[in-house]
Amino acid sequence: MKKILVLLLGVIMAMTVFAGCGKSKATATSEGENDSSKPYTGKFVNGKLTKPFTLKVPTQTGFNEIIIADKKGFLKDVGINLEYTGVLPANVSLAQSVVKGDNDLYNSGHVVTIAQARQAGAKLKIVLQGMVDSPDFDKTHMTWFVRDDGKINSAKDLVGKKIAMSSKGSCAELWNSEFLSRNGADVSKNQIVVMPDQQQVQALKQGSVDVAILHAPYNMKAKNLGLKVLTTSYKIGEAAGNGTTSGLAVRAFSEDFIKKYPDVVKAYIVADLKAQQYIMNNYNEALKIDADYLKMNVKDVSGNAYPVDQKWLKQEQVEFWIKAAERNKFTGFETPGKVKASDLYTNALNPYYTGELK
Repeated sequence: MKKILVLLLGVIMAMTVFAGCGKSKATATSEGENDSSKPYTGKFVNGKLTKPFTLKVPTQTGFNEIIIADKKGFLKDVGINLEYTGVLPANVSLAQSVVKGDNDLYNSGHVVTIAQARQAGAKLKIVLQGMVDSPDFDKTHMTWFVRDDGKINSAKDLVGKKIAMSSKGSCAELWNSEFLSRNGADVSKNQIVVMPDQQQVQALKQGSVDVAILHAPYNMKAKNLGLKVLTTSYKIGEAAGNGTTSGLAVRAFSEDFIKKYPDVVKAYIVADLKAQQYIMNNYNEALKIDADYLKMNVKDVSGNAYPVDQKWLKQEQVEFWIKAAERNKFTGFETPGKVKASDLYTNALNPYYTGELK
């Protein structure tokens, strides 16, 4: 009996110790941080949060203003700490990770990917524009590269060829279809090879693929290696009616996150816009910061262009992408009018749009 009592007493003491550890850990969390065990109470006041919030984003693999917002302290200035969660696994989309809560911010995609995610049940909502396209090579959204052997010189030469792109259902597939169809080439004979941008240059040089569709910063390295530029997303978009908007990227959160943390979304928008303006005013310095983060030689790095005087997303920009997707019968856009711009984005939390900030 004594042995049983001693054993029970030991178990009770152990449970008390573990309970104390748990309490101590919770108490150690910085005051105001987003601890899942209690509601976040910070407010957006005078352009910043009254209590800090940790925003989760994937480790970046390309040029993105979130890197600048982090390294230049624009996020810290508004009360946001950044947590890089690691590079997304190949079998997990950014939309999936945001809806699941493994990441908070959707900061690498376009109107079509948000629309497709929503159709699949991932309720994401665009809150801000990111990059746009540019005729300047070092700020171009995407570049189509081929080997400089004279075999591929036009869109029609791509029929039946192996075309490398980062993913299906992506901006690369959409604007590649637009490029082919506008030039009378048969889109159905595309041979798409999915591979990360950073692997495409070597594959093209070795002859494993015939075309590489590269985003920044990898297009600069391809050019430095002597690969030939066939076309760019800006030129394709220009033929479609708006070269600048062909590069439009969007920044989004899940509707659940927006409902739970509206003040955090406001603060993020302020910091992101500051980063966009910094890039446009200090482009070479931004390239150095990005190259350091990506551990690349700065001469092999290119960046993106951002809207200079635009502080909120415009409906006509969203509709430009929808029309291109409908025109090319892109997945999820086969029925004209099914996807509505107003369902995809909101400016209601943009403090510049609402007049909360000047």
